[in-house]
Amino acid sequence: MAKYEPPEEAEEVSKELAEDSSIRLVGPRAEMAVVIQVLAEQGLGRNAIARRMNVPNTTVTEIAQVIGVNFDRSQTEQALKARLTDLKVKNMAVAEGLSEDLTHARIKLRMANNNRDLAFAAKTISDLARAVHNLTPGVTEEDKLEEARDFLLEFNDNLRAARDQFETRTGLDMGSDEATRISRRELGLDGNNDEP
Repeated sequence: MAKYEPPEEAEEVSKELAEDSSIRLVGPRAEMAVVIQVLAEQGLGRNAIARRMNVPNTTVTEIAQVIGVNFDRSQTEQALKARLTDLKVKNMAVAEGLSEDLTHARIKLRMANNNRDLAFAAKTISDLARAVHNLTPGVTEEDKLEEARDFLLEFNDNLRAARDQFETRTGLDMGSDEATRISRRELGLDGNNDEP
């Protein structure tokens, strides 16, 4: 890919843009602004955009300031996580397709009539099995911790909602003795389910 060469007047344009952000971008910089906007919305950071466009980081920064793009690190991290999740899903789809191919290769192995066909099928099976293994995302400790954290946060939210609903319905503080009696009765823990 050819490196983007800014026109000679780029420095003057940059100075004008720095002085007056109401100036609209024209020419190649306008095209670059559109690309920067799109890539930033996809979650790419300033450096990644500069690498992808083959331009200096300062060029991306200058244009981003003019078009109002702010490279917020937290947004970039969220977008990166989303892209990684999308990539895992795509890899799983490829791995599933390769698993089907693996089944066909096993059939070819069983039907091999000579050593050459047998060796070819065995090599194919080995390669496919390795590819399926490499494309199947493993569950990391970080994934397990995040899943547990999300479960606990959701559980806490549900408990809080149930408490709020109970307190609104009964007009009692959940920690009171009367609230405990009502809760036990509603859950059938006191043996007197017929009491109002």
